[in-house]
Amino acid sequence: MNETSIDILKHVDKLLFDHSSDGCLDLLIEAKKEYFNLTGKVTEEDDEFESRMNCFNDWFLFEFISPKDTRTIIQKYVDDEKSDPDVKKAFQTMSHSLFELINSSSNKQIILKDVLHDKKFTLSKNQDNVALVEEDVFIGRIICYKDEYFLLKGVCTFPDAIRSTLVKQAKKIKKLKNLHEEINFLLNLIKLKTKWIRYGHIETSKIFVFTT
Repeated sequence: MNETSIDILKHVDKLLFDHSSDGCLDLLIEAKKEYFNLTGKVTEEDDEFESRMNCFNDWFLFEFISPKDTRTIIQKYVDDEKSDPDVKKAFQTMSHSLFELINSSSNKQIILKDVLHDKKFTLSKNQDNVALVEEDVFIGRIICYKDEYFLLKGVCTFPDAIRSTLVKQAKKIKKLKNLHEEINFLLNLIKLKTKWIRYGHIETSKIFVFTT
């Protein structure tokens, strides 16, 4: 991994560390309660515990706003005049969406399709450890740092059996052109994934049901 990717990822990790320390524990507990109420609870014994916590960490930084505040942690960083300009720009380009991996070539070039926004992203060759294969559909966040695209750690994949269903539903949400609806859609998908894991005996198509 070159210095470019290390720079941006270490900033994300540092922000998370700074806001997970002793002085911020109340904020972290408050955020966890809200997130897992929205997406379904997980335990350390769950197979996907680590990936779900990574999703929470990204949500905590980029979306959570405490009732005592008006800005996210990332917004505060961007508003700070002392913050690194390149990092601020990267955070402002963040794309949170349902993605489909459409190509993974031998030269480590990974191409993702943003299903909600009709965009394609070619990840940096220095992107480390992307545990995805072609046609995988997943929720994630992409940022652009110094003209290179990087996928953050918080990734929630979905069973292949409902790939076409999710893509079709995402296109319906896209037509609404409403950011609030997009966020609700993505959070609800994670909640349905949690339910699917909990009730493995129920047919997948009967769990991933949408009313919109």
